[in-house]
Parts: sequence; C-alpha cells; structure tokens
Amino acid sequence: MLPLAAALIALAAAALCWRRQRHAAAWRAGLLARCAAEIEAPRLGRDRAGFATLRGRYRGAAVDVRLIPDTLVHRRLPQLWLRLTLRLPLATDAILDILRRPAGAEFYTPDNLPARWSVPASWPADTLVRGTRNAGDLLARVEPALAPILADPTVKEVLLTREGLRLTVQASEGARGAYLLLRGSHFALAQVPPERFRPLLHEGLRLARSLAATSVETRHARAA
Repeated sequence: MLPLAAALIALAAAALCWRRQRHAAAWRAGLLARCAAEIEAPRLGRDRAGFATLRGRYRGAAVDVRLIPDTLVHRRLPQLWLRLTLRLPLATDAILDILRRPAGAEFYTPDNLPARWSVPASWPADTLVRGTRNAGDLLARVEPALAPILADPTVKEVLLTREGLRLTVQASEGARGAYLLLRGSHFALAQVPPERFRPLLHEGLRLARSLAATSVETRHARAA
C-alpha cells in the first residue's frame, strides 16, 4: 500500500505542477492581448521566456512592445517592466539615456554611453543622465517635454536615438508575501490594461514629434 500511495502522491504532485506551468505560460503569453487594439496591424507573439510581445504601427511610427521581468535579489520587490519602442526617425546623431532611480544593475539599459550630464532642475533629482558626447543639444531640446513624463513615478527609462525612442515603465510589482517568504515572483496583473498602454503611445509619439519639429524649425531658422 505504501508504494502505491507514494506513487499516487507523486503523480498528483506532477499533475499539479504541470497545471501551474500551463497556467503561468498562458498568463505570460496573454499579458498584452488587450493592448493589440490600440495599434494598427497588431502582431502578438512571445519572447524566449514566453512573455507576450506586440508589434504594429501607430500614426506612422513602428511600434514594438516587450515585457521585462526584473527579479534581482537586491531590489525591494521584483518588477515587471513594460518597454515601448517607437521607431520614428529623429533628426539627431546623438544618443541620450535618462534613467530614474538607478540601482547599478539595470541590465536592460545601454552600458556603453561615455558621457554623463547634469540633471536638469525640472527633472527629479534621482535621475541618471547619460549619452554620447554630442548629446548636449538633444538634452536641452528634450528637457521641457520630458519633465511631465519623468514626474510619473512608474517611469523607469527614456532612451532617445536617431531611430526613435524607447519608454520603460513599471507594469506591475511583485507580491510582497511570495517574495519575502519564498523569494518567488508573483505579479498581480492579469493583463496590461489599454488605459495604461494608450497614454504611453500618445506621450511617446508627442515627444518624438516635438523633437523632430524643433529640429526642422532650427534648421529653417539657421537657413534664414
């Protein structure tokens, strides 16, 4: 009887693990499902870890959305970041990376930017500003437009390049109990809501177009 009972317990445990794994996989794959209607020609997919990806277009810009789980042990709680990339050419040869609350282990940010810049007075003090050595003009142009975006405490990073821009924001924070007791990552998020995603699209495109417009106006002024 004991061997049979042990076998039944092992089988039940294996079935439970299998169901949990399937549930977790379905959760990861479906996180961006409700956001697909916000962009044109949406294409949902999955990355190597099974997290949802979303591609398409938004008012002339190519859109790429990804989710980044950040479970570094030194953090207070695990984080799930949403990274929105808008590929819309900006009239600059510089690269500028603005990082909020740097912890020194943000693996998803550029690590090869040689110059550091002073934090503008209108931005939060806990901001790290890095870029290429020719990014001073870009920083001056973007300062007023970025101030309201960086005032949002869920914003983690803004990256500007000649190809467009990237916004990284907090999608969810890990549950305290699961992390403190088991060091596990459990995010109380069924899906990224459209009302969370929609303003990111709007603000990102507004920022990109404001930079492009400023550049065009500057060139016209110099030509005159």
